[in-house]
Amino acid sequence: MPITILTPAENRFLQLSQRALKLPDLTRLMPLLRDHPTIKDTSDFLPRSARQALLDQRVDWLVQGSEAWKLLADSPYVINPSNQRTDWRHCALCHKPVRYEYHVVLRQDGHKIVVGSECVKKFMSDEMQYLMTITTEDNIHAVAQYDDLTAQYPQVPEIMWDPEALPNLPKQQQPRHRWVQKGTRSTVTGYLKHSAAVVPDKQLSPYLNEYTDLQTADRQATAALAEQQQQRQRQAQQVAEHDEQAAWAAADAAQTAAEKQLRASADYQTYLTAVATLIVQHLPLAAFKSELAKLTMPRRLQKLVNSYQLGVMATEFAQRGEIKAARLQIVPRYLVADLNRLSRHLAAQRQRDWYDDVFNVAIGFDLTPAQRKQGLVPLQKSWEGRQISVSVYADLLTVKERLTQGQTLPQWPAALTQAFQRRLNQQPASGLVPARKNHVTPQQLRQLVTPKMDFEQVTAQFHRLYALPPTDADVTLSALAHYYLTVRDQQEQRTAATQRLVAQLLKK
Repeated sequence: MPITILTPAENRFLQLSQRALKLPDLTRLMPLLRDHPTIKDTSDFLPRSARQALLDQRVDWLVQGSEAWKLLADSPYVINPSNQRTDWRHCALCHKPVRYEYHVVLRQDGHKIVVGSECVKKFMSDEMQYLMTITTEDNIHAVAQYDDLTAQYPQVPEIMWDPEALPNLPKQQQPRHRWVQKGTRSTVTGYLKHSAAVVPDKQLSPYLNEYTDLQTADRQATAALAEQQQQRQRQAQQVAEHDEQAAWAAADAAQTAAEKQLRASADYQTYLTAVATLIVQHLPLAAFKSELAKLTMPRRLQKLVNSYQLGVMATEFAQRGEIKAARLQIVPRYLVADLNRLSRHLAAQRQRDWYDDVFNVAIGFDLTPAQRKQGLVPLQKSWEGRQISVSVYADLLTVKERLTQGQTLPQWPAALTQAFQRRLNQQPASGLVPARKNHVTPQQLRQLVTPKMDFEQVTAQFHRLYALPPTDADVTLSALAHYYLTVRDQQEQRTAATQRLVAQLLKK
């Protein structure tokens, strides 16, 4: 037998309440509800998604709708003087003629309707039914008095009608809560049953003061529960991290000799460095795969990882700044770990280089405004540069003048401000100089060794721009010296003679 999901009265109640509820799922169903007063589970006009929404949320919608209405204070209850049913008004919900009219109003916009007593009991909130009984049996002015009372003491409806109030109140405080509820209800009921112009402040005061204390206790308990939840989350995270570290350790211990040999090989390290270099450029996926295809993958790696899997890792790094590849279960964990470690290192170095370059263009180098503006263009177009607001680049054009006048840095993103401040703290007392990078690439060295500069000038410029670890600095300067000697030998066409003499000197 077909089951009625929504009766005509329920349908009209939801339509009338929707303007106050503004629930997205209910709003989407409004055209369907207007066209079909009765909705059954076998209705052929009912889409599957609408049927499921009604089955899942109908009760919640009706409950929320019941709280959107209140009795009209100035005319809550009217008895039709006629004995003829044809003279009676119709209930806005069930459409039956009703002699006992209850006038209810939508709290949000004041829209008024007439509802019969049975529909009040069926559709309206416990609060309204409570007021309906007192209004009908004892005091026609009860609704107006209740409005005055709740306007002065808005916590009263919460005490009387909200079962979810004080959800985390400690168990030992529950008797006090019941005492407050019982005393408040008794006081309010006694006040409403008789016409009264004065709110019972003195009688309510003990209960409201006690309720304030209970609210404090509930907030404290809520905060304690939140702290416990956070503590459990931290403990769970620590356990997960411990398990992950243990898994990595177990995987590392279980590596075969072939795997260790692969990781130690030069072609493996070279390929991983090349892939990580592509990853930290944050290229679109299609461009990343295009550049990846130009790289030669070591034969021993071809059975372990493919371009799709590397693309997934690149996408994950772009989104999260790290690579875990949890979805790629068949990729060796050591390969993921190596690529993650290398990518994060290169990304951090790339970010530091960008900060150095921006600082040097804006402050470190003596540039004209036009040169400074031109120097910022490629930095702004880079991935790191696109993470910074356009307004910052306008500040960078004048920040040097700002600092020389004794002013502070502008209001920039915290990371950029901290990077600039660290470089400013390293400045000598004699004046502003470029920030020195902690590494150098062959491409950067090629920019140093121009035909117009001799070795002494290049050395001075190198020390001005770079602050490498001592061993790396020695190797780099030795390479620069060897480069200039080699170039001079080529120019003088004495390369062969020089090499023969060096070979003889190196003989024992």
